[in-house]
Amino acid sequence: MRPLVYGFQALLGALALAIVFKAKRVNSWSHKTFPTKKDLAAAAAMVFVSLGLSVLAAEGLARLLHVPFRVKYAPSETALARFDPELGWSYIPNQSVTQEFGTDHRKVPMYFDDLGCRVRRPGDRADRSAPSALFIGGSYPFGHGVTYDESFVGRLASMKDFPLQVVNLGVQAYGTDQSLLLLKRQFGKFNTKLVVYTFTSGEVTRNEIYDRRVQQPYGLFVGTKPTFALRPDGSVYLARPAVDFKHYSYWHLWAMYQMFELKYGPKPDIRLTRALIKAMKDFSESHGAKFVVLDWYDDQGFPWGLNVDVIRVTSNAPPGFDDWTIPGEAHPNARAHLYVAELLDKELKGLTSQLVKTGAAASGLERKKAIKQ
Repeated sequence: MRPLVYGFQALLGALALAIVFKAKRVNSWSHKTFPTKKDLAAAAAMVFVSLGLSVLAAEGLARLLHVPFRVKYAPSETALARFDPELGWSYIPNQSVTQEFGTDHRKVPMYFDDLGCRVRRPGDRADRSAPSALFIGGSYPFGHGVTYDESFVGRLASMKDFPLQVVNLGVQAYGTDQSLLLLKRQFGKFNTKLVVYTFTSGEVTRNEIYDRRVQQPYGLFVGTKPTFALRPDGSVYLARPAVDFKHYSYWHLWAMYQMFELKYGPKPDIRLTRALIKAMKDFSESHGAKFVVLDWYDDQGFPWGLNVDVIRVTSNAPPGFDDWTIPGEAHPNARAHLYVAELLDKELKGLTSQLVKTGAAASGLERKKAIKQ
C-alpha cells in the first residue's frame, strides 16, 4: 500500500499548494462552475459514481479476460500436495510419485511416509523414539529435482557417524511462516534434539504474500498460504489463514496492483522474517531442542542479529558454487547438495554428539525415577 499512499499524499499536497497560491483564481472558477452548494454536491456525487462504475467495469473486464492469473503450468508440489487449512498445502501421506525436472527432463522418484515427510523408499517410517534432527524449510531441504539419496538431508541420513536420526520436513515453496507452523505440528511426534531451518533470501518476499499467484500468475495452485503479522512488541501472530482456491474470491484489480507493487515497489520488510525465525528458535529451545539456521546464500547479507547459530553455505564455498544447479532451473543440483551435506556434517558433528549424550543422560535419569517409583 505504501506507493499508493505516497502517491495520494503527493496529489493532496499539490492540490493544497495550488489552492494556496491560486486562491483567487480557484474561488472565481468554483463560483462560476458551481453557483450553489447543490450544484457542487451533485458534481461531486457524479464524479464518485463515475469512478465507481469505471472500477466495476474494469473489474468485470478483468474477470472476463481471466487476468491477471491464467493457468499454464503446474508447479511440482501441486501434484504432490493437497490443500491444508493450517499450512496452505502439505504432501499427501504414503504416496509415490515420479516427476521430470530440468531441461534434461530427468526423472526423479519421490516417496512419502504416513506424515507426508519425504523418505528414501516406500514404506519407510522414522523411529519416533530415536533422538532426531528435523530439517525444515522449502524446496532446498526437500531436495527439489534430486533423488532422496542425492539431497543433503538424505546424504546426512546415510552417514553412519551422524548420531541423530534425520527427518525431512522440507516442503516445496514454503515460506518461513509455513515452516514454523509445520514445526509446531510435527515436533512432538519425534524425540527432537535438533532443528535445522534452511533459509533462502526468497522467503522474505514469500512471507508477505498471501496468494502465490501474485508471484507466479500462470501457476496452478491448491490454495493460498497463511500469513503472519507483527504485534507492537515484535512478536508474530496469524493474520490470515489459508483458503482453498475453490472457496477463494478476490478483486482482480487488487491482484494486479499487488503484482505491480511486488515488481516495482519497495523491498519487503525483513522484520517479519526475523520475527518468524525467532519464533522458531524460541519454540525449539523451549521444548528442549537446539536450533540452527542453514543460510544457503550468505552473500545476500541477511542481518541476523537474533543470537542464532548460523551455518553460512556460500561464505567459503568453492568457486562457481552458485552455478551448481539443475539444468534450466535455479535449484541446487546433486553436487551442491553433496557439498552442503559435508559442510553440515563437519559443523554439526560436535553439537549432535553432545545432544545425543545429553538425551541419553536425561533418559537414564527418567528410568531411575521410574524404578524408584
